[in-house]
Amino acid sequence: MKVLVLGATGMLGTDVVEVLTSRGHKVTAFGSKELDLTSEKAIRDCRELSKKQHDWVVNCAAYTAVDQAESEPEIAWDLNEEAVLNLAAKLENGPRLLHISTDFVFDGTKGAPYLEDDEPNPTCTYGQTKLGGERYAEAMLEDVIVFRTSWLYGVNGKSFPKTMVTLRLAQKQPRVVNDQIGCPTYTVDLANAIAEAIEKGIPGGIYHAAGSEAMSWHQFAEQTLASYFSQAIQLEAIPTAEYPTPATRPKFSVLDTSKLGALGISPWRSVKSCLEDFSSKLRLLN
Repeated sequence: MKVLVLGATGMLGTDVVEVLTSRGHKVTAFGSKELDLTSEKAIRDCRELSKKQHDWVVNCAAYTAVDQAESEPEIAWDLNEEAVLNLAAKLENGPRLLHISTDFVFDGTKGAPYLEDDEPNPTCTYGQTKLGGERYAEAMLEDVIVFRTSWLYGVNGKSFPKTMVTLRLAQKQPRVVNDQIGCPTYTVDLANAIAEAIEKGIPGGIYHAAGSEAMSWHQFAEQTLASYFSQAIQLEAIPTAEYPTPATRPKFSVLDTSKLGALGISPWRSVKSCLEDFSSKLRLLN
């Protein structure tokens, strides 16, 4: 396949480019410097490039600063909604779009894993703008694929596990929330799921694409440190109320991935296995 990856220099995009290339696909990689999705001229250029040269566009570009979005909602809207509208409008009758979204479209009150047809109810600006992007893409493109993922982490860019390791290396003892539950998702696994979806040409629609294990941030932090430092490290667990943030986060945002699994796409390794891979790569960087 000939694939254009947008947001290619970000945490997810970097691995998407690497995985697709390793699987024999011809990849064109655009980071924010090469293509500003809020620029109408750039979108026009992207349309012409896509029509002539690509079968797929994978959109990993997004505004992901969850708390900062509360103080600059216009920027989050530009990147997560308007940019998707612009892109989708230019891809009509062109290559297929696979767009990345988030578990933050849900409010976290269901108390059970979320299905794709559960009613979204985002509680923060980030989630609201990502939901807006989903709806623009679906309205403009009949065969668009939307992958909702959760608790994404990788060695490229900022991520929760990297922060935990950095704090520990600085001999600091973070207090970590233990009443928010989700599914950590390793960027390499998600990149493989994206590649498989492209290769299989799965039907358009929304799919939940996330790791296979549900846990709290506290559990995830302790597993991360145990993997990186090869020893058990205990951290203080605290409730969300003791760690207030500008953005309200869903308390339980576990995603049910059975719809994607039914299509034969289930590259989700255990958190332990993913963290071993993550830690070995991170040590090389540190």
